[in-house]
Formats: sequence, C-alpha cells, structure tokens
Amino acid sequence: MESLTTRPLWGASSLWFALALSGAALAQSSNSQPSSAAERAQTEQLNQGISDANNSADAQIDRNNAQYQAQQQVYQEQLQQYRTRVTNYEEKAGRYEAARDRYTAAQARYHRAVWPSRYEHSLIVDTHDLLGAQVHTSAGLAIGHVEEIALSSGHVDALRIMLDLGRGDVWIESADLRFDPESKVVITNLDRQDLYEMTHESF
Repeated sequence: MESLTTRPLWGASSLWFALALSGAALAQSSNSQPSSAAERAQTEQLNQGISDANNSADAQIDRNNAQYQAQQQVYQEQLQQYRTRVTNYEEKAGRYEAARDRYTAAQARYHRAVWPSRYEHSLIVDTHDLLGAQVHTSAGLAIGHVEEIALSSGHVDALRIMLDLGRGDVWIESADLRFDPESKVVITNLDRQDLYEMTHESF
C-alpha cells in the first residue's frame, strides 16, 4: 500500500516550481516594454540617413561614369582625327616619294637662271608662311602659289606649285627654290615655259 506521507511533499515542490516559472515569465513580460515614439522616430531618422547616403553615393558614381564616358568620346574623336591626318600625310608623302626620282630626272633637263645676289642665300629652312604663298620666277614673273609641302626629316624637300590660269601643278625641288621673307614670296630659278611643260609629264 502506497504511503500517504510522501504525496504532500511532492505536491508542494511542484507548486513551487510552477510559481517560479510564472514569476520569471511575468518579470520578462514586464521588461519587454514597447518602444516609445521618440525611439521610433530616431530609428526612422537613422534609416533615412543611411538611405540618403546610399542615394548620394549612387548619384556620384553615375556622374563619374557619365564624365568618363564623355572624356572617352572626346579622346576617341581626337584619336580618329589624328589617325586621319597621319593617313592623309602618309598618302601624300608616298605619292611624292614615288614620283620624286622621275621629277628629278625630268627637271634635270630644264633651264635654270642664275640666282640674283639677294636670293642666293635665302634658302627655305622651315614651313612658316609657305603654304598658300605666291610663287615668282627669279625674273619677277608671278606663276602660281604653293599648294602642298613635302618634308624630309622635318626639312622642306619640295613644294607643289599650283600654276596660274589653270595650267596644272608641278613639284619643284627645294634646290630650285628660295624664299623672300620680306615679301613672303617663293622664288624659283626655273624658266616659266619649262614649268608649263613640266605639267604635261605623267608620274
């Protein structure tokens, strides 16, 4: 037969444990107070600040990318222009080089006047004022203007002269040219009639 004296002790212990759990739950419930309006406002302010900072950073990245793209576009356009100029120059230089020997041989048979003393040492040393300059014979006859310049190692090697009255154009070696810095006129010692005949040469 089960002893009656053990039941009250077990029941009291269980009741005490239950009360302890209930007290802990009440204490925890009393500590979990809802956040105040000020705390919620502060939290929202912090979140808005973070959002604004992120948006500002994204906008700056977009501006930087747009600026970079614009700079790249300008660079590519300038690079293409430079390549076009180089190609044009190389094509012209190639045409001149291909014709140079034949021009030299053709010019060897033409008449040359003796340089007047004032032009004897007026060699062409740079391209300043050359392009578009008027061209005269050493006798003072106007024959055309400078249309193109051929350079060799930075020095003027020859000039392409567009003759007046639609008579065509000719290349003249620098040895047959002088430059008058006072009048800005290019002088050649080649005979005008010979220059006209040179335009009929095919190179």
